[in-house]
Amino acid sequence: MNYDRQRSIAPRVMQARRQSRPAAVLVVLVGCLLFPNVAHAAGNVVGHIDGVRLVGGQYQLSGWACQQGVSDSIDIQVFANASAFDAPKGTFVLSGVANLPNEPAVAQACRDQDGRHRFQVALPSQVLATYQGRPLYVHGIRKQDGVANALLNGSGTIQYPKPPLQRTVPDSFPPIPGNYVSSAQHPRVFMTRDDLNDLVRRINTPRSFSEQSFARLAAQIKADLAAKVDWDAAYSGCDIDIYLHGFSYEPRSGYASEVRNEEQLSTEMKVRSGSSAPAGAAVVASRAALYAAIAKAGASLPSGAPASDQAAALAKRILLAWATRGFRDEHGNFRRSSSQYCTPGQPPSPVAVTLQIARGVVYSVQAQDLLQGMDALKPDEEARLNNFHSSMHEVIRSLSNEEFDYDYTAKAPIFEEAYNNQFACHLAGLIATARLLDDKAKLLAVLYGGEGDGRVRLPWTKLFNYVLYGVDDRPLLKITPNTGDDALNSHPAYSSPIVAAGEVNDRYRNSNPLQGIGYPMATLEWLLMSAESLRIAGLDAYAYRGAHQQSIELSTAYYACYAKWVGFKKTVSADNARACPDYEQYVGRIVNDVETVVLIGSYRFPRNAAITEVEAAAKTEAARDPIDAIRFGRWRD
Repeated sequence: MNYDRQRSIAPRVMQARRQSRPAAVLVVLVGCLLFPNVAHAAGNVVGHIDGVRLVGGQYQLSGWACQQGVSDSIDIQVFANASAFDAPKGTFVLSGVANLPNEPAVAQACRDQDGRHRFQVALPSQVLATYQGRPLYVHGIRKQDGVANALLNGSGTIQYPKPPLQRTVPDSFPPIPGNYVSSAQHPRVFMTRDDLNDLVRRINTPRSFSEQSFARLAAQIKADLAAKVDWDAAYSGCDIDIYLHGFSYEPRSGYASEVRNEEQLSTEMKVRSGSSAPAGAAVVASRAALYAAIAKAGASLPSGAPASDQAAALAKRILLAWATRGFRDEHGNFRRSSSQYCTPGQPPSPVAVTLQIARGVVYSVQAQDLLQGMDALKPDEEARLNNFHSSMHEVIRSLSNEEFDYDYTAKAPIFEEAYNNQFACHLAGLIATARLLDDKAKLLAVLYGGEGDGRVRLPWTKLFNYVLYGVDDRPLLKITPNTGDDALNSHPAYSSPIVAAGEVNDRYRNSNPLQGIGYPMATLEWLLMSAESLRIAGLDAYAYRGAHQQSIELSTAYYACYAKWVGFKKTVSADNARACPDYEQYVGRIVNDVETVVLIGSYRFPRNAAITEVEAAAKTEAARDPIDAIRFGRWRD
C-alpha cells in the first residue's frame, strides 16, 4: 500500500458521542430535512480508535473509520512502533474492514446515513507476543481516489497489551476412530472390490460424469500404449531429478530448473535407440492398472478402447523394471540416506528427496494392488514387488526421519516448516506401502510414531494437528517472515498472524500466484489419499478431529469458499473474496487445485452444503485436468 504523506485532522466524533443521544439524533434529522437530496462528494478519511479489550480470551481492537460521503466500508491497516508515514516506517501487522453497524454520531462524522463503519479486529496472541508494549497505529484506507489515506485519531496513544495465555498443541493427540482391519483380498489400499464394482455401475450409467471420465481414461491409455517410450527403462543413479521425472512426476513442464534434457534422461536410463525415456512411469503404471481393473470388472468400453490385458501388461512391465533395477546403489542395495542422492552442482541435502520418491511410490503401490486384485501377477513377480515396496517403505521412513531431524537441527531456531505438503506426502507413501503389505505394526507407527527401529519422527496425527488450523485457533509455528505489508509485495513468503478454522499451515509460500493456495491443496490432497487408505483399513480419518477440532471436512469447506466467490483458477482480489475468512493473505493468488478437494469432499461429506454448492463447477473444471488414477471415481454422479 502506497501511503500519502498526509495526516487527517482528528475528527471530533468523541465529543459528539459524549453528547446526549437525542441531541445527536436531532442533528442527523435536521441535516436530512434541510438537505434531503444533496449527494456529498467523497471527502477525507476519518476515524477513531476506541481501544483494545479482552473478549472471550482474545484481545479485540475496536473503533470506526470511513471516507466521508462514501457508504462503502473501508479497509484499515494496523501498524506497530510507528505509522506508515513516519521515517523509519512502522511495521505492518494486519488488516481489517470497518464494516460493522455504527451509531448516529459516527454516521454524522462520516456524512453518510446508510453505511457500516465500525471495526472490531482480533489481535492474535502471536502478534501480542511480538509487539507487546509497543505503540499501536491504525490507518484508514481511502475507497475513492483524490484524498489521502489517514492515520486514525488515537494512533500512537495505545499500546499492544501482553498476550493472554497461549493455547498450545499437546504432546499427544487424539487417536483416529476405529481399529485396524486386516485383509487378504486385493485391492485393499485405495479402493476395495466393492468400490470398484460401484465405480463400474456408475461408468455404465449413460451420460454420467463417471462415463465421461472413463472415456478420457481410455483415450489416455490408448495413447500410452502407442507412445514410442521404452517402458522397460529404469534408473539407479544418484540424480534425484531423474527419479522425479522418470518415476514420480509425469509432466515435463514444471520444476524447470531441475529438468534434465531428453538426451541426459535417455543416456542415464539406458533407453533403447529410437525410444523416449519414461516420464512419470509409476503414474502411467497406476493409470494402466486402474483401466485394466475397471475394464475387467465389467465397464462398457468406448469404441476402439484397448483391451484390459493390454493395459495390465503395460503396468506390470513398468513395475517390474523399477522393482528390479531402480533406486539401487553400486552394490545393488536400495539407496536409503540422502547422501546417496544428488543434484549435480549442489551439496547433498535431505530436503525434498523423500518427496520426490514418495510421490511416485503411492502410484506404484496402487498399480501392484490392482494387478494383484486381477490375479495378473505370478508368485515370483508378486514376491519381487513386495520386496520392492517393503524396501521403499524403509527408504521413505529413514529419509523422512533424516529430513525432519535436519529441519529441527538446522532450521528450528528460526523456522519450523516441516509441517507441510512434503511430509504429508511422505506419510501417504508410508501408509500406502504398509497397507499394501497388510502390516498393522508399520501402519500404526506411521499414525502414532512407533518405537525403536520402526519409529516415525513426524507421525500422521502430529502432522495433522499442526498442519490444519481449527476453531478459534492461532498460528503456533515460526515460518518464513514477511518482507512486505501485504500478499502482493511480500516475497518469497507471506502469512498473516490471523488464521481461520480450516486453513492449512502450508500457505505462506508466495514466490508466484500459484503457491498460496496450491501448496495447501497439495497438503490436503495427500491427507485425502491417506484418508482413503485408512478408511479401507478400518480407521476413519474423515471423522478424525484434532486437538483444536481440526478436520479434513473443515479444511475442504474453507477453501470451497474461494471456489464459490472467486472461482476455480481465478485470482483472489480484495473485493471478490471478502466472504472468506482471512482472505487478505490470499489476494493475488490463484484458486488452483481446489476442484479436486471439492469433488472428493462432496463425495465424502454430501451433507455439507458449503462444499457441495460448488460441486457442479468443480466437475467442469476437473474435466480439463489430467486423469489421476488414485483419485479417480471419488466423485458423485
